[in-house]
Amino acid sequence: MVGNRSAGTSLFDLLARAWTLDDEVVQTGFNRADSAVYFRLQSGKLALATTRDSESPKSRTRIETDTGRTTIRQRENPIPEARIIPIALNAELPIVRFGENGFMAVDADGVPHQITAQGQCIEKANSIVGPQITSLCSDRSGETLAIAGPLSICVYKASSLQVLAEIDIERHISCMAFSADGEQLAAWGEGSLTLIDKKNPASAIHHIDGINEVSQINWDSSGNYLSCTANTHAFWIVDANAGTARIIEGYPGKVKIATFNEAGKALVTSGAFRLAGWSTEDLPGKDHPGTPLSSGKPGMVIVNTLAAHPKRSLVAVGYPDGLVTISSVGTPEEMMVHKENGTEVNDLAWSDTGEHLSIAFKSGKAAVVTFPDKLFK
Repeated sequence: MVGNRSAGTSLFDLLARAWTLDDEVVQTGFNRADSAVYFRLQSGKLALATTRDSESPKSRTRIETDTGRTTIRQRENPIPEARIIPIALNAELPIVRFGENGFMAVDADGVPHQITAQGQCIEKANSIVGPQITSLCSDRSGETLAIAGPLSICVYKASSLQVLAEIDIERHISCMAFSADGEQLAAWGEGSLTLIDKKNPASAIHHIDGINEVSQINWDSSGNYLSCTANTHAFWIVDANAGTARIIEGYPGKVKIATFNEAGKALVTSGAFRLAGWSTEDLPGKDHPGTPLSSGKPGMVIVNTLAAHPKRSLVAVGYPDGLVTISSVGTPEEMMVHKENGTEVNDLAWSDTGEHLSIAFKSGKAAVVTFPDKLFK
């Protein structure tokens, strides 16, 4: 049991640091070192905060010896402001990891920049090949970067921006993602998904046609399956080994994200009145329903976004009414994290350790919730 000494203080008040920014927050994420978190605004601005907290929940937590009750005291000092980075971002391109500590972002003029954890913004135009960037991604470690331009993809070593591979491609690429081990690259453009082996890019290229639109790609940890979404009422499951794709339709809302929770052996999606999902050991296919997993509690509001915990069978779930919960995969167990009235939850992200959850709200509020390990036991 977790308590606090002041009546009316919520768990979110005790665990979270929050900032009010001047525009809608559309994307959030952490660097590989879990030392910094970014919040990308609709206006093109970028806010950066450190995960280091002099009054972290862990430092404010104590266990009463006589009762075993866990108590978290309130903060004594104001939360430091988030840092606004002097850059106007391209609204069509994501921010990605760049090395252990930083990020790569593209400005409104198409110029790539390295953003350090300390907030430095370093132009990299002279190191990046190509006249126009149409898509970019990095692997989980941030050590490998892929940048697509007209009819080509360049793969770089992040630390030196040494070109590792140049791949000619016969279409305009607008979405990419590396596999969990960083050895395969998926690139979508003009109705076709291309799978590329990083070690042998020239000859090991496979095309899967018929996938009409894609705005996000996620791999499972084995590299066997991918999910592709486009914020429509359906999503695609791709079998990389078989070279096939199947569409899963019939969602009441738009499927903004479909991703894999490895600890829960599940594929989970937004777009339904509860967290929708299937066992990765029996995914749905043509004329085959697969094994569905009911997670969390059904409600009257469609799930807007989600983030799978990197180490536990848990999924953070965000709703258009401002509610954030954490659901246990395959069970009705659910914990309310926060309810922000009058706004939507646009994006969620876990740090790689699973200790921090960042939240992006449409209202311009941004938050990082830091969970004591005991909370999930």
